[in-house]
Amino acid sequence: MDYTKEMKFLHGLSSRAGEELSRRFGTNVNIRHKQDNSLVTDADLASEKLIIETIRLEYPKDLILSEEAGLSSKDRVPGQSIWVIDPLDGTTNFANSYPFFCVSIARGQFQDDGHILIQAGAVHDPIRKKTYVAERGFGAWVDQKRMQVTQDRPIKDAFLATGFAYHSGENLKRGIEFFHAVAETCQSIRRDGAAALDLALVAEGVYDGYWESGLGAWDLAAGNLLVSEAGGKIQNFASSSSKYNIEEGNIVCGTPTVVSFISSLLKTRGSSL
Repeated sequence: MDYTKEMKFLHGLSSRAGEELSRRFGTNVNIRHKQDNSLVTDADLASEKLIIETIRLEYPKDLILSEEAGLSSKDRVPGQSIWVIDPLDGTTNFANSYPFFCVSIARGQFQDDGHILIQAGAVHDPIRKKTYVAERGFGAWVDQKRMQVTQDRPIKDAFLATGFAYHSGENLKRGIEFFHAVAETCQSIRRDGAAALDLALVAEGVYDGYWESGLGAWDLAAGNLLVSEAGGKIQNFASSSSKYNIEEGNIVCGTPTVVSFISSLLKTRGSSL
């Protein structure tokens, strides 16, 4: 299938932003701590500048929500389009020369209830030079090849991914205890520190599933669409709604078996990880 106009735009822009990161990877970038103790580097800001300037040229009426720059307007008018951007997901990895990070860009639309429904998105992996892109109703693709989540299998055979974000104290303890409960049951778990790229790998059929809390909308925007368009199940931790909400900051996704198992465990242990 030929990519749609929006998919081509996302593919090109995320790749160009990825080039900004690649040029700086492994160099002495300026690193600063934000209020939540997460990191920001000159690479984050260079990537973000390119993305925002390009979007404003092509889509001047759209709003923008970016991890570093924040939200361009607080108005939530139904039908209004908004871009949700993470110019460098996996900043801690990047700052420590660990080769697992990505660019995440998504375009959504405010619904009547004020929530953002993602319509198109892309995740670019600069290390592997792979660009994952999806548009609602058009499937999920990686470099012109359609993606499908892995075939459902028993939880004992599942290969999973998760993350602990920037938790500390009791939150960190609960997260590790939950990790332990899942690890006792599945084949193996990875914790690589870039949520958007983890989600892309679920869509690609590498991981059977993924769960995490404490995330920003920018971590989840593009990746959740990749998974759903690749045929995966996706839901929030504690929501009974069939509509996934990126602004709740958590996700359970993957094959039906994985989502059912993680969701049941969350209900048993409490959903506040």
